[in-house]
Amino acid sequence: MADEEIQRAIEFIVQQQAKYAARLEKDAPRLAMLEESFKLLVELARGADERLDQNAARLDQNAARLEKDESRLAMLEESFKMLVELARGAEERLDQNAARLEKDAPRLAMLEESFKMLVELARGADERLNQNATRLDQDAARFERDESRLARLEESFTTLVELAHRH
Repeated sequence: MADEEIQRAIEFIVQQQAKYAARLEKDAPRLAMLEESFKLLVELARGADERLDQNAARLDQNAARLEKDESRLAMLEESFKMLVELARGAEERLDQNAARLEKDAPRLAMLEESFKMLVELARGADERLNQNATRLDQDAARFERDESRLARLEESFTTLVELAHRH
């Protein structure tokens, strides 16, 4: 390389640097704005990262709650199935009882009629017992009167027998 070529190369480099410096000066406000924007983006990214960490923690809590809720839900489902089976069994027993009652309805009606008759008979017997008790009371009063009369008759008879023995 000759001096001339070196000189041209140096001039070219100086020109390029001058263009680059002019461009840098021209782009300085844009660079400052880009730096500000970058700082803001970094802060936003930190905030987003913190929120992501918080959200991850909340997600972990929710996952734990969900696990616990899933086991509780499984227990509730099992309880509900059991309740449905119990209800079915109760319904079947009620149907059986209704069928049995329907089948026994004539017998039940006959028993009711028999019970009514027994009640009437018991009332009649009670009335007769009351009448008999009244008669017994009357007979007892008569018996007491007759007894006192009999005692007086015996006394009179004894007196008559004594008088007859004396004569």
